Amino acid sequence: MMKQLELNDFLNYRYVSRLTANPSQTKMAFLLAKARLEKNDYMYELYESDGTRHKRLLNLDKTSSFIYETDHTLLIPLEKTKADKKAKKEQKAIYYRFHIESKKIEIAYEFPIPVEIVEVLDDHTLLLSAKLNDKQFQLKDGKEEERKQVLDDLKKDKNYEEINELPFYFNGPGFIANKKSYLMVYDIHTKVMMPIHKESVSPDSYKVDKVNKRIAYIGSTVQDTKPLTNQLYLYEYQKYLHHNLYTKDDYSMSQVLFIDNQLVLRASDMKDYGNNQNEDFFTVENNNLKRLASFDTGFGNSVGSDCRLGPSSSHFVKDHKLFFVATVDDHTDLMSLNLKGEIKTEYSFDGSIDGVVLCKHDIYAFGLYRQKLQELYRIDLNLQKIIQISRYNQKALRDLYVAKPKEVLVKYPSHEVKGWVLLPKDYDSNKSYPAILDIHGGPKTVYGKVFYHEMQVWANKGYFVFFCNPRGSDGKGNAFADIRGKYGTIDYDDLMAITDKVMKKYPQIDPKKVYVTGGSYGGFMTNWIVGHTDRFKAAATQRSISNWISFYGTSDIGFYFAKDQTDGHPNVDTDKLWEQSPLKHALNVKTPLLFIHSDQDYRCPIEQAMQLYAIVKERGVPSRFVWFKEETHELSRSGKPQGRMKRLEEITNWFETYR
Repeated sequence: MMKQLELNDFLNYRYVSRLTANPSQTKMAFLLAKARLEKNDYMYELYESDGTRHKRLLNLDKTSSFIYETDHTLLIPLEKTKADKKAKKEQKAIYYRFHIESKKIEIAYEFPIPVEIVEVLDDHTLLLSAKLNDKQFQLKDGKEEERKQVLDDLKKDKNYEEINELPFYFNGPGFIANKKSYLMVYDIHTKVMMPIHKESVSPDSYKVDKVNKRIAYIGSTVQDTKPLTNQLYLYEYQKYLHHNLYTKDDYSMSQVLFIDNQLVLRASDMKDYGNNQNEDFFTVENNNLKRLASFDTGFGNSVGSDCRLGPSSSHFVKDHKLFFVATVDDHTDLMSLNLKGEIKTEYSFDGSIDGVVLCKHDIYAFGLYRQKLQELYRIDLNLQKIIQISRYNQKALRDLYVAKPKEVLVKYPSHEVKGWVLLPKDYDSNKSYPAILDIHGGPKTVYGKVFYHEMQVWANKGYFVFFCNPRGSDGKGNAFADIRGKYGTIDYDDLMAITDKVMKKYPQIDPKKVYVTGGSYGGFMTNWIVGHTDRFKAAATQRSISNWISFYGTSDIGFYFAKDQTDGHPNVDTDKLWEQSPLKHALNVKTPLLFIHSDQDYRCPIEQAMQLYAIVKERGVPSRFVWFKEETHELSRSGKPQGRMKRLEEITNWFETYR
């Protein structure tokens, strides 16, 4: 008999991230992380693999980044000693050199400002990245006395923020007011670091072409309000030459790539479907963009899960083609693009590819495959199969009940909504069960058939759990994802239709014991649902939106996202934004409502929960507000372990109270 998966079992999960090939592409390194409940953090271990054998190299403790310097050495921003912590306080950055064979560790670089090494360009040049205000930038070349004065000024500045721009804070990094992005080349011998861009440009994404000694990067003109459009530049780092490749102000560009010697750009003009419009591939000729290929699906992985931690690369170049991860329907595919503009599905992954790399001419990936936790895989394109090459999480789920998603479809003449149902542990078709509808965020993300801890916990506690991809979701093209000005209408219809279908297909569900929850957009929709129907016994709204009008001025992305998604401006189209705001319908709420929100959530600020809570509480609706301190919008996914446990306990207990 299978054992019950418990809420705290996520403490046994291991998370893979930063899968990276060495310079010769003969080996790859990656991080394995695990939650530490008592320390309330995550511990990272560094591994290296040749595709067959995986060797643990180093315990990095809380450090979650590294970079290959050579095939035999890695550069790591460790915090090993009190001196390292002191250097950090003094706005310095220290990198250690780790020798893979001998395991010797030595100080490699000490930088006078807080920077990150993002590329080793050659034997004597590094590429550095930083976000600095003007005073921090002064530390770059200052003498010791000048440095002390600047540090004193920075210490005084900690008590307040001077805000002259939008956005002034950002979810995760916190306050970014007056901080500018920098890309700098650093001469190892002279210790001189020099920005590769004009002072008026703030660089975003970049790509290095080491063969031709050049760096392509996307940058936006520094303005009081960050523009949605940006420009494209090229820097030849051996010749110190700068080129303006595309300087018009009409495209939103997100990524620059190289296929052999050809520069390829991902960009959107946002004309047909707004900010969330899928990007096409372009080449650049004489300050003009030339469309290489149209691409009406999501580049990268937007399949949701609460069992990941940390980033990794989603593309590489092989055989004159760009291989990349894309979200298709409810999963990710490995696709390719050649310079003829031909796009091909190379491998359809039954889950989510969370990172991919080329090593020894083979393709390696890690991800969530079916109902497994993250593992490493080799993708064989010739045989069209994957070979699992790690077992890091095998013990974590051994002998535990893991529900397999059962598909449910609602078909309309215009579209199809796909959903899934998890059956409760020890399911008996002759018994009656409660059920939970779980709604994803975004809205332009997707649910898939991958392992989701919170849903498995509820299934193990005897709930049916169901979830779906309503209109607004990713993976089915621009038209399906476009709900601008329609929030709470067509998406609400799809969610209610799935609920009806699940209830009809599984009469074992007690219609008087159905609950609803969701976070971010899912929180918005939870708020909307309880204002429009009483069919749910209780609800839990997480990191939600309740008022588009105030969201416009308080969210880090509000000043453009609210306008785009509601199809209106809060002053000019006040009625339109208010009509799409759950707060307008708060007087209709009778459903017991739990609020989960973090005070450092700058994506959906906590005032959104406060407004709705005040109304329903004052009216006597059973409600509870759990305010998480020093947590962000990412609480459920990468929040501190104690916060993650508290959150899931609160939601589960809330539903149990009304069971």
